[in-house]
Amino acid sequence: MRILEIHIEVSDIVVSLEFYKKILPYHKITRWSDNKAYAFILEDGTAFGIWEKGKVGLHNGRAGEHVHYAFQISPDEYESYKSKLLAIPVEIIEHEWDDGYRSLYFFDPDNHQGEFMTKDWLKQTTGQ
Repeated sequence: MRILEIHIEVSDIVVSLEFYKKILPYHKITRWSDNKAYAFILEDGTAFGIWEKGKVGLHNGRAGEHVHYAFQISPDEYESYKSKLLAIPVEIIEHEWDDGYRSLYFFDPDNHQGEFMTKDWLKQTTGQ
């Protein structure tokens, strides 16, 4: 099993669309017919969605208003992702974990906290 999709709520769909285009390695972008939501289909098939504030999905589903999310990257990709974030520009908070893995934290235009992390939870033997 894996997470298939996650959606965040955004105040300006165009601003968020441009923001995430610059930092996510997506395979394609899908758009809902009402133009109030998009999903970045990542290379592994996961959908990372951005929904306009107030959008209601099937069965009254809602996107997250204040979300922390993290994407796993390889240690070799760390500097590349750091460069992408600095080019936007966005403030980066770097963190090195006790086990030597590293994270790049940032906030998107709606204050969702994103993270690019080199940790592999499958190989991790303990919690944080």
